[in-house]
Amino acid sequence: MKGDEGMQVYKNSTELIDQIKESYHKFIDEYEGINDDVADERIDQVDKTPREMLSYQVGWINMILSWEKAEAGGAKITTPTPGYKWDQMRQLYHDFNIKYGSDGIENEKAELGSVVAELITWIDDMSHDELFKPGERKWATTKAMWPVAKWIRINAVSPFNNYSRQVRKWKNFNLRDKKIVNS
Repeated sequence: MKGDEGMQVYKNSTELIDQIKESYHKFIDEYEGINDDVADERIDQVDKTPREMLSYQVGWINMILSWEKAEAGGAKITTPTPGYKWDQMRQLYHDFNIKYGSDGIENEKAELGSVVAELITWIDDMSHDELFKPGERKWATTKAMWPVAKWIRINAVSPFNNYSRQVRKWKNFNLRDKKIVNS
């Protein structure tokens, strides 16, 4: 169901969880055939490499979960994360790639599966108001007054959908060219 602004609106946590699972599986399935030998290859048609897209997802989901853990522990939350301001996203994404992408693509895929499972468990444990009502979490209370569900949608579901198309495009251009050269 779409809201007034074209943004997905969920009736309950089950709908959100189902959307996360569906978009995650579409994304991760695109990594079939991509290994460490090619995961960092850049092409003009796609602005990120497959490893960068994977690192972005691991980084953002970990960041959201860290905000929640910090708030639950009574800690002061710095968004997006300590040492970074919102206008420093390019550097943060580069650091995600170093932090999460340096142990190999298979380990990074496993890490993403783990944080997605943690995200789903967290969502499943939240009340309807905590998930869908603005102002229920300090870390989610900004001028825009987004509910937690919108933060999850924008930083997990939407990028999974977008990046699954980008990885497919990368594979079509990059791996196709390698097959032609190797033929």
